[in-house]
Amino acid sequence: IFYKMKKIMLIILASFMFVACEQPTADNAGVLKRTDELSTKVKQMAEDYVSKNFEIANETYSDTVQARFNSTEVQGKENLIAGWHVEHKVFSDISIDDQYAHTNYFSGGNIWTNHWFTWSATANETGEKLQIRAHFDYKWEDGKIVIAQAFFSDRDYSRIMEAAAPVE
Repeated sequence: IFYKMKKIMLIILASFMFVACEQPTADNAGVLKRTDELSTKVKQMAEDYVSKNFEIANETYSDTVQARFNSTEVQGKENLIAGWHVEHKVFSDISIDDQYAHTNYFSGGNIWTNHWFTWSATANETGEKLQIRAHFDYKWEDGKIVIAQAFFSDRDYSRIMEAAAPVE
């Protein structure tokens, strides 16, 4: 009897979860686009980053962008781009592959682009090759990125960056 009751409770709980997940609200309903201007711009910024060209990023990020890379925060576009310059001194053969991006246009007016890719590079000091799968989220306001959030395994990346400091 206990087994049957447990099974029934699980079925009921699963039903409620399914119904709850299916109900969009006015706060989160929206449109997802893969081929819009913002998704394309994010992929172009990645390609420019690889070639050490930060022109599109300079035009696209707000001056006061809040960038979060896992638990590390970088304040402002100037500091963000300066960090990329350092990355290009510490690593060579940087590439971004397997890109996918889409932009979410939420009914409340928020716009976020989600970007997945694989970042690869070779550490100049050790010759160690890194390959890191990453997910970035970009919040847009008035055509500018105001928040950038990144999620990736940064253990090896951080170890190499710390060992290379200070690189000027």
